[in-house]
Amino acid sequence: MAKKTLVMMNEVLKNHVKGPVTLDVHSRLKKHPPPKDIRALPKIVEELCILCGTCVKVCPTHCLAIDRENKDNGMIWILKPQCMMCGHCQTYCPKDAIFIDGGEDPTKEDRTAESLTFSLDMHHDYEILVAKGTYKEKVETKMKELLEEGEKRAKARAEFREAIKV
Repeated sequence: MAKKTLVMMNEVLKNHVKGPVTLDVHSRLKKHPPPKDIRALPKIVEELCILCGTCVKVCPTHCLAIDRENKDNGMIWILKPQCMMCGHCQTYCPKDAIFIDGGEDPTKEDRTAESLTFSLDMHHDYEILVAKGTYKEKVETKMKELLEEGEKRAKARAEFREAIKV
């Protein structure tokens, strides 16, 4: 038992000294951008999307969310760092309105390494993928709500971490 504890403490100290492994991801992506055909975040072609919600239902990481009144009035947004680019949303979309390949994007001309990177802040990196009808006017309001919710979560997380410090 004591030997296992010593081995575990050795690993803990080693990882504590090294620090987080993911901190230099952005610098590595800038030096070596991913190939153009690599998968990226899902994009939705607004004209094809019928706001059926299939993408939200099949998403294994629950990074997509929908708010709608009917098929012509609603929005879909994504929590970007949570997306694992599995392709379920693209595969199951009945209207082929979603694509996640890193190739040609009909909604965006420049595909740079920065557009394929992620923020490390899980609670603040949202993107509205599609907004139709009266929801187009609500995009800024919804983004503010999502950011405020993320800030509340980050504050609660910081308070919790502070409370458990000994």
